[in-house]
Amino acid sequence: MIGLKRETDYAIQLLNFLAAKKKGFSSLKKFADISGISFWFLQKIARKLSLAGMITAGQGIKGGYKLKSAKNLNLLEVIKAMEGRVVFAPCLCEDAVDCAGKNRKCFTKAVSAKINKGMVKMLRGVNIYAA
Repeated sequence: MIGLKRETDYAIQLLNFLAAKKKGFSSLKKFADISGISFWFLQKIARKLSLAGMITAGQGIKGGYKLKSAKNLNLLEVIKAMEGRVVFAPCLCEDAVDCAGKNRKCFTKAVSAKINKGMVKMLRGVNIYAA
């Protein structure tokens, strides 16, 4: 199956939740209660999104998380932040140390590269508001 990791799906949901609130911070606990996603898992996700510069944390009673800017935030950036590189087939990441296909001959490289290029273009064109 081709698809996103659960963590990435939840990250997109969290970003949409934060994007809906125009001003101020939103409680991660509130989102956990609304979505049914584990608060602890959301903390892990929020940490990754924060390190990627997509969200910012606020401390105190009115603290929580808020989106830095949703205007130009696309799905490709979110997937890269959560999963690393976006690669359709293992043989496309020959340069990566952790790549499963780096030492094998890839007979479908041209087709896989074409699919990957289209996938990256499509993901880059989808703003998180539309996700």
